[in-house]
Amino acid sequence: MPVEAVKLPQFALIKQYIKDHIDSGAWPSGTRTPSENELCSIFSVSRMTARRALQELADQGILSRAPGLGTFVAEIELQTPSLDIPNIVDQAIQSGSYSSRILSLGAISAPAKIAELMHRSTVTEIYQAIIVHLDKQTPIQWQALYVNPDLIPAFLKQNYTKITPDVYLDWISPVSSADHQLEAVLPSPIQRRELGLTAESSAVCMQLNQRCWSQQTVRNYSQLVHPASRFYLGPDLNYSGNSQ
Repeated sequence: MPVEAVKLPQFALIKQYIKDHIDSGAWPSGTRTPSENELCSIFSVSRMTARRALQELADQGILSRAPGLGTFVAEIELQTPSLDIPNIVDQAIQSGSYSSRILSLGAISAPAKIAELMHRSTVTEIYQAIIVHLDKQTPIQWQALYVNPDLIPAFLKQNYTKITPDVYLDWISPVSSADHQLEAVLPSPIQRRELGLTAESSAVCMQLNQRCWSQQTVRNYSQLVHPASRFYLGPDLNYSGNSQ
């Protein structure tokens, strides 16, 4: 008897269609996928069928769904050797010499670039904090922090003189994954002033751009800036001896 071809259900066909686009590289991470209505039109199926396909892919971590914004290809977690990026603020907290200056704390309309990184609309508000972190009253880091109010609704009501905003965020909504980008930058006039940098010492700073996720939602985005002279990766490999 001839073997009959197995006919996949419609929701499985939609899932395969989406996965094929992702696997081929046509839809990289962050790409907005067709909506439920668009999939209904493409495959001539009910909205319930389209919704099932998208939701199952989201449950598998392949897609990320943002209410009111759409469905996006989730960030791919690559299995690479981990690089531990030290935070000099954590070192100051552990030594008991930490303090901070809050330059601003409030709700703002999301700038276009920040809204894109956080998968939010520019017409919605986000929370922003601009902070200078100090060690023994010496400025060591300038931070611009943008927070998703849907996940951290009481962010603006906290007292950040005893704890850092990042510690509070981890208490309320633990990080499930994070993206990091490290770059050398020239400090802005306000960063130079708040970090106490002179013209001679402010040629280069290190900026760590960090996006933190809680499950399938971007929790916050941070820009951490500090003098390059204070930034080290890995163990102390300085050699002060004379070469032969």
